[in-house]
Amino acid sequence: MRGKVHSMNPRRGMVAIETAGHGFTIIELLTDTNIDIGDVMEWAPDTGCGHQNYQNVTKQQTMRVYAQNHWVNPPQLRQQLLYTD
Repeated sequence: MRGKVHSMNPRRGMVAIETAGHGFTIIELLTDTNIDIGDVMEWAPDTGCGHQNYQNVTKQQTMRVYAQNHWVNPPQLRQQLLYTD
């Protein structure tokens, strides 16, 4: 699967990756990682959850993340990124 970093909650280490035709994938960063809005990410298996290796294609780095959810719809992003008002 491949997508672009769409939004982040840096306080919580949560990242939303927009995937063509599949909504958003939500990951949690497990370490301080150099990741920015617009970075292209790639991973397999497409819908694996839990501890996974994701490739930041833009920065040519592999990172260990915790895949939280897949196929998230736009109205669910705030909740999935653990934003609190």
